[in-house]
Amino acid sequence: MVHDYFAIPPAGITQEQHKRSVAVAAALSVAKESVSASTSATGSKTSWDLQAVANEIANLADAIQDALESDSEV
Repeated sequence: MVHDYFAIPPAGITQEQHKRSVAVAAALSVAKESVSASTSATGSKTSWDLQAVANEIANLADAIQDALESDSEV
C-alpha cells in the first residue's frame, strides 16, 4: 500500500492529494486491524475503538506521511 506513495498520481490528482490518499488508506488499514482485534469485551470495545479511530485517523495519516517523507530524505 505505502509502496505507491511516491508513484506518479493518476490523471487529475495532484502529487500531494495522491500522497495523502495513500497515507489515509494506510491509516484506515491499521485502524481496521486494531478494531477487528479480538478481546473479551467485543461489543463495547468495537464502539469505543471506532470512536477513537474517527478522532485520530488524521493524526495517524500525518504520522505515516511524516515517516515516509523522512525516509525519502535519507
